Amino acid sequence: MPLQQDSAQRFGELLCVESGEAWILSESTASLSETGRTAALAALRQHADSAVVIVVQRGELLANVFAETWAALPQRLASLAICPPLATCLVVRPTDALRRAVQVAGDTNHSALWRCLVEFAKRGSRIELQVGSDERMLVVLDTSPAVANDEGWLPELLSSPPRRELDWLFAELRLVRLSDLCGHAISSADATAVLAGLWLLHGESDASHRQSQSIEDEGRHRCGNFWHAIMHRQEPDYGNSKYWFRRVGQPEFHAELARRADELIAADDSDSARRWRVKLGLPRGWDSLAFVDWCEAAAREADMPQTGLIRRIQFIEMHLLLRASYADATRP
Repeated sequence: MPLQQDSAQRFGELLCVESGEAWILSESTASLSETGRTAALAALRQHADSAVVIVVQRGELLANVFAETWAALPQRLASLAICPPLATCLVVRPTDALRRAVQVAGDTNHSALWRCLVEFAKRGSRIELQVGSDERMLVVLDTSPAVANDEGWLPELLSSPPRRELDWLFAELRLVRLSDLCGHAISSADATAVLAGLWLLHGESDASHRQSQSIEDEGRHRCGNFWHAIMHRQEPDYGNSKYWFRRVGQPEFHAELARRADELIAADDSDSARRWRVKLGLPRGWDSLAFVDWCEAAAREADMPQTGLIRRIQFIEMHLLLRASYADATRP
């Protein structure tokens, strides 16, 4: 059963429930169950030096990639890289600093929980991740399609005007330093590629283009060129995209991308997806040029089911590239 809301208060769009020594924060669309509350409070007690525990429920694509991102990247970078999925709550050990962060986030018109997480990470709060596979951990209170579909946050197949509800995030990205994202980076070009990736993940192609152009052919594996290629694929300028993909070659993460794209195509099981599976070279490899062709064909034919599948594959591609860019920036 959902946690009782007797002690709930609101900070704008944020719902805050006091539970003993902790606050439980969520958007108004989801709540921790009693099972989830017990697990989250236990995690908070177990990590005595942590100020926040993120409780996320695995299952949907965004939730799975969110958990992977927080496991693979430092928390300041992770907080800026991906929004919390619908089935997410934050369990917070309240301090004056965190209270102020919650109040700032509550003023956000959309994605208040995401901004709250960004504020916590920016203030240096220690954040732990609690991944639950038990469907009873979180309760989605609003099951309307507009709320229940996390995939609205996936990057678009074709460039579109930046989302105005993310103006607060764009303000963060304009002020962030490369050292905030990558610490003492060994490769400044690859740290710049990380920033180019953040801009593109959130739909700001012009800002991403400026960053990737500034590091042309630089970096350990030329990740900036890869972000440049994706930007032109979304523009769309398919020939230019292929030009930049040819200059990238075959990055190491292509093997993982091929495996996961193959899983998504198998789950789709349409005739069109199976034909493109062969053209992409799956499951043995990944052909970036063929993926450009698939994007072009789906956009030309206005094939919405195929567009949805391609956006999911693109989402995996971009997050694997972000992790590769970070690894190149920091790995000795």
